[in-house]
Amino acid sequence: MTDYNGWTNRNTWLINLHFGDVIREELQEDASNTSETISNFILDVLQYQEDNAHPVIRDFIDLSGINWQEIYETIASEVFVGGEA
Repeated sequence: MTDYNGWTNRNTWLINLHFGDVIREELQEDASNTSETISNFILDVLQYQEDNAHPVIRDFIDLSGINWQEIYETIASEVFVGGEA
């Protein structure tokens, strides 16, 4: 199901938009990465940014609803199969 620019939701689309290249590099470097290891890595980065953000900006941050499996499967298909998202 796609509701936002071909992705499940806006949060999933934003993660792919801003971190897709980083996730792609992680998968190319280590094929044993899973959607869980990728999500933990990105959430650590985002948590650091959120902790250091102005309180007004923190009010706009919503990490819920991110479809990590969709991101992983889309990027993994590009990396390992040569498909395009």
